Amino acid sequence: MSNAPMPSYNPAWSGQPAAVLPQRPRQIQWAFFLILAAAVFQVISTAFTVVYMSSEAFRDSVAAEIAKQNVPETGQDLVGMSVGIALATGVVMAVVAVIVYVAIAFLVKSGRGWARIVGAVLAAISITHLFAMTMPAGIFTVLQVASGIVAIIFCFIAPGSKYFTDMKNFRLANKMH
Repeated sequence: MSNAPMPSYNPAWSGQPAAVLPQRPRQIQWAFFLILAAAVFQVISTAFTVVYMSSEAFRDSVAAEIAKQNVPETGQDLVGMSVGIALATGVVMAVVAVIVYVAIAFLVKSGRGWARIVGAVLAAISITHLFAMTMPAGIFTVLQVASGIVAIIFCFIAPGSKYFTDMKNFRLANKMH
């Protein structure tokens, strides 16, 4: 007779202990909250932008730009439509940005390495926002961009970088069980 153990019908048993969930470092918690703060700064900045785009000064600047284009019949309908399109575009883009910030924050918190990379790319792209700032919303734009960049830096330096590696290894080890 063989001394081999009987086959198990418990798929969780493999003879090896299950991998232990890595502990999330404080630095990743900070990154999580900084990314959420960037989302809040996006909302505040958008509120200032909506107020500005609803002002007569913005309407006048749109009317002046349309007049420079030598468009026939530059009535208030064209100006109103242009302002409406600008407002709608700004609000939709802000909603999408907030959703992306929140999603990236939770994915980074859970140790998803690809989210850290996507966050780094988006943080680099967000630097372009600094070139089109208007005050007072510009202050919140600077805070938004800085929060995102600092959060992503926390994800790439130790112990944050080790956390992402450990989480990847943990997920791979648990796939085997």
